Amino acid sequence: MIARLMTDVLELLSDVESVNQRKEVAEYINSHPDEFVSLFESDKLESHRDVILDLVDLLSTKLAVIFIERVIGDSNSRIRVRGLQAAYRMRIDSLNSQLVDILASTEEEFEVRKWIVHILGSTDPASYGRVLRRIARDEREDVNLRKEAVFALTRVKSDETLGTLCALLGDSSTEMRESGAWALSNISAPESFNCLLAALEDESEKVRDWAIRGLRDMDDSRALQGLADTIMKVPPNEQVRMIRLIVERRSEIILRAITQLLGSEDVEVLRVASWAVGVSPYPPAVPALRDLIDHADEQVRYYSKVALVRCGGIDPTELHL
Repeated sequence: MIARLMTDVLELLSDVESVNQRKEVAEYINSHPDEFVSLFESDKLESHRDVILDLVDLLSTKLAVIFIERVIGDSNSRIRVRGLQAAYRMRIDSLNSQLVDILASTEEEFEVRKWIVHILGSTDPASYGRVLRRIARDEREDVNLRKEAVFALTRVKSDETLGTLCALLGDSSTEMRESGAWALSNISAPESFNCLLAALEDESEKVRDWAIRGLRDMDDSRALQGLADTIMKVPPNEQVRMIRLIVERRSEIILRAITQLLGSEDVEVLRVASWAVGVSPYPPAVPALRDLIDHADEQVRYYSKVALVRCGGIDPTELHL
């Protein structure tokens, strides 16, 4: 009887072509778990690994774990990766200790280690945060794996994580500094205020942009004041970039700083600053805007007039917009 059932499973697996057939085969396997396990132990499922991986999400958790545990040690890296992807989708955490051992091997393929990083980060980030932080900091590691670890760390919002991400802002790799700044911007914790403020001086435009976003989105007046102070000190081209990034915050602190830039000697700064005050109306900017409605530059005149109307500083019929 058992032999017959084993044969039935093999025949079903050999003839799976549609989604409905996958469901039928999965239901049959779930109804005959002992036969499925026996097939594993006899290695008779070796040629059906891909088919089972196609329907593994439909198996019972117990059978899925048994199967995935087997394939993550497969000699074929493609099969190993598919098994790990299934473990990630199904949030299987019972294999984590085994996965940590695989992750420790720097000779293992990147895709395998990448998926392990994300499994650890999604199933039990608190327990494996130390492992992820170590990978993120280790300059000997593949930079792409370090970046994956940083991504996973956004799920582990702790003082240790913030410390690691802040440390990455001083990394020799531009990619890692950008990754660290992105993660801190994503977390947007007031505790990272000082390191993001320092990152505003990074040579990488992407690092600076993520630092600006992180400070902008913090619920912290020090962060906004830090941005306001910085925008007054940086070159005009940087002021233009900062205005575009911070205007959506609609903060008194930010809008006051942008209003100050309405007195700039740089035409592009005037264009963007007057545009910004029109996007986020700020009545105290009206006097400065009035000084610009007769400016030599056409765009400055236009944006300042629009901003005046939106700030309630003038009747739009007077401007013939």
